[in-house]
Amino acid sequence: MITKPATNEYPPRLEMYIGLTKEDGLIQLMRQDRKQTYNFFKGISPDMENYRYAESKWTIKQVLMHINYVERIMQYRALAASRGDNQTPFGFTNHEAYIKNAEVERHDNDELLEEFNVIRNYSIEFFSGLTEKQLQLCLGSEEDAVSARAVGYALIGHARHHMNIINERYLNTVAEYKAL
Repeated sequence: MITKPATNEYPPRLEMYIGLTKEDGLIQLMRQDRKQTYNFFKGISPDMENYRYAESKWTIKQVLMHINYVERIMQYRALAASRGDNQTPFGFTNHEAYIKNAEVERHDNDELLEEFNVIRNYSIEFFSGLTEKQLQLCLGSEEDAVSARAVGYALIGHARHHMNIINERYLNTVAEYKAL
């Protein structure tokens, strides 16, 4: 069983994601999260896919696309970490550029959900094949280092984080508006 990472295996900025996973068992959690994430987005009505709660915020469909591409980016980072690549920095990603150039309107929610399942299945297979030693190896160095195991747990927390935001700021906002 792949247990949760120790706090010295990841930079503090990942705590907001890793902290959303209380359980151990990365592979089982990834499978459960795949189903929960799929069902969550599948349960959003099509007329809400392009809803944003404020002018400068992403649509729900853009959030789903964001979850997909972050999983891809983090897969690469987990691979680099599992090989002990301490030369490549963990770094940041310009998420606004990715969404701006994604042309999400070309895709429907079902396509994005199928893509999510494929990407998550790859993550499950990848992490299932890592040894305990590989799970503990890190990408980057010093205070910005992240272990492969921490990347896996961050993926689960990342999807949960965005589903929480959608519940709080998108779906509750619409419910409150309709109640007026």
